[in-house]
Amino acid sequence: MKIKIYRRMTKAIVFLLSIYAIVNFAPNKYFMLIVLALILGTTLLFRTVFCGWICPMGTLFDLLRMLGKKIGDFSVMRKLNVSYKKWIKKNKKVLNKTDHYSRYFRYAFFLWILQSIFLGLASIKDKNEHGIMSVIYLLIGLIVLGLFIDRAWCKYLCPVGAFLGVISKLSHTGISRNKETCIQCNLCSKTCPMNIAVANREFVGDIDCQTCLKCVDACPVDNALYLKINFPLFQPNKLQKKDKEPTKKNI
Repeated sequence: MKIKIYRRMTKAIVFLLSIYAIVNFAPNKYFMLIVLALILGTTLLFRTVFCGWICPMGTLFDLLRMLGKKIGDFSVMRKLNVSYKKWIKKNKKVLNKTDHYSRYFRYAFFLWILQSIFLGLASIKDKNEHGIMSVIYLLIGLIVLGLFIDRAWCKYLCPVGAFLGVISKLSHTGISRNKETCIQCNLCSKTCPMNIAVANREFVGDIDCQTCLKCVDACPVDNALYLKINFPLFQPNKLQKKDKEPTKKNI
């Protein structure tokens, strides 16, 4: 069974459980501390696997992107969609720079949340402030953006992802690329929802990597890409096949 099947099953189960919990369950501080400890422990061991496999918001924005692609395939939208893709290609350099610097917004948002909790400045609970409406407008804009861009929430606003991304730098687990078996097809880079140039790295230690393993699943060559788990209970070389010659995967 391909990795994407396990990932989709995990995301679907967690997403449905999250909806059920929101409707029927009122978490207390002890429950929240346990969840936080589990997320931090998982991040230290497996990097940001929470973002790529578990987070309900990530799943929601994956569904939004799927919806955006479906809308683009409608006959009435097809011509507009072609023009849109040409515009993207033509302005790729500018858009890449805009994307890069826009990702710092999530760190600013994270710091704003922290100061709201501890200092109460510009809090959305303050009746004299219009912060809550600003957040609502921002979320609406982000949802619309999510129709056109993979994981817009994760890239530009998610405070949890910003925090876990920093914590994940302490983890030695990550995607490794075997340059001897790699055929430079660039499918891994094209597949990455966070626009990481996986094909140009031997080890993906980027703070934006969500350990979703979409790049590993897309790779047509065995052992060219694999998840290197590097902590005492596991040995990285035991988690990859030992083929003398690179072999094509069944696609």
